[in-house]
Amino acid sequence: MLRWASDRSLSRYFKQIMRYPLLTREEEEEYAIRAKLGDLIVEVEAKPAKTRAVLVRAIKKAGAGGVLRLAVQRSGKRMEVTLSLPALIPTYMANTDKAIPILGMKLLELTELNQAQKSFFADIKAGLVITEIAPDSPASSAGLIDYNMEARDKLIVHNLRWVVTIAKQYQNRGLALSELINEGNLGLIQAVSKFDEARKTRLTTYSNWWIRYYIVTALASRHLIKLPIKMRNLAKKIRDRYGVLAQRFGRTPSIEELARELEVSPEEVSCAFDCGVAELSIDALPFDDSKVTFEEVLKDTTSPLPTELSGKEQIERDVRSSLYESLADRELYVVTRHFGIPLPQGRFNMKRISEIFGRPKDQIQQILCAASRKLLSRLRRSLGDEGLRQYAKLSTAQSGMLPELLKKTDDASRKAVLKIMSKVVRNMPAILSDQFEGFELIESEVMALFWSFGPTQPELNLREIGDLLGISREAARQIKERSIKKLKKYLRPQAFDSFFREAI
Repeated sequence: MLRWASDRSLSRYFKQIMRYPLLTREEEEEYAIRAKLGDLIVEVEAKPAKTRAVLVRAIKKAGAGGVLRLAVQRSGKRMEVTLSLPALIPTYMANTDKAIPILGMKLLELTELNQAQKSFFADIKAGLVITEIAPDSPASSAGLIDYNMEARDKLIVHNLRWVVTIAKQYQNRGLALSELINEGNLGLIQAVSKFDEARKTRLTTYSNWWIRYYIVTALASRHLIKLPIKMRNLAKKIRDRYGVLAQRFGRTPSIEELARELEVSPEEVSCAFDCGVAELSIDALPFDDSKVTFEEVLKDTTSPLPTELSGKEQIERDVRSSLYESLADRELYVVTRHFGIPLPQGRFNMKRISEIFGRPKDQIQQILCAASRKLLSRLRRSLGDEGLRQYAKLSTAQSGMLPELLKKTDDASRKAVLKIMSKVVRNMPAILSDQFEGFELIESEVMALFWSFGPTQPELNLREIGDLLGISREAARQIKERSIKKLKKYLRPQAFDSFFREAI
């Protein structure tokens, strides 16, 4: 795309684009067809890419997280591309159906192209043509493209004069001609990417809307306050008709009369009038004799300063560090769950959890296994056996024995369930947070401590904590008070007051 440094270079820009006349209809159709055909994959791992099945087999052989080496032809030049496979390859990403993307690419075999498309690959006998690439896909990350850059550039540069013609119609509206042309060129690029030559419409006709849309959007965005394009257009129509109606009636037209003239509702006209209010700088004076600016008048004195927020964050870090160092496990649990303070990750094993809740280790293991079975059953229903196996990266043996393990309660089954659950936690942490609905409180708390989940409830009252620990509410309160006394000795007064004073 041709660019310029300032308005002075506009004349040089005009001379440059004069060298590119408008295309004929036949040339336009030819370039449009070619522009839609992206890179041509001719070899996959040094083997001819005759069909999609060749690529699918190579993907399966490389495996998840592997590397695929492709030989690609682009604009008549051969190049080597290394495509990194994702850690998880769902079945739909390795399908031979041409309607389903393979690693984010929609592909056509050369035999599936029509006669006009085949003419661009006359010297090549076999290959896969990329027609579409999904954003952020493995193919996009490898640098593959789904269009012919040379043909697309031809369509753009030969229509630059059309952009200048449209841009000149929007002069003297707040933007320089060079900026209007630049925005119009962006609209032309968008039009070329969406142009369909099969509709027998000229590119100049189709691009007219896109070019005007980008220019009008740029004119609207120059305002400090962003408003919908529709409202800006209505405000312009009101300005145009206002003088006509004033001359016709010999007086100022009312909002209802303007609404009838423009065939809109009075509310829309009133709103458009509000949009026409001029913007003011925050450094301006509210009145001529004012001694303060809008910034000083509108300043929010109730919100904390950034320095105060930073100091508060440091205090919170100090408090958490003191909690973990000065309190026993049961005291730490009571204080953190009562005041909603995050627990440390990866700190609690089965023995420490049993000490916190005052229950035998075997009972805690039973609760953990029962909750794990319940969670795995929900995941099987929502994802299916194959989906759970892929996302949790389970082995074929683990996936096959899981239905039977969920029914058994012996020690061997418990260990196997916990082993599978560890893989689920490691590979699917984002999915698990929404799966605890209907769990008993003791189950969700044990799971949160053992697997380092976030708690299902941000805070617990003393009665709930007492029930979990198998003690009375009064005993839970005594543990809390004993912990607070320890922290009061350990923490600086400012940190203690900011964190616990209001709650106490």
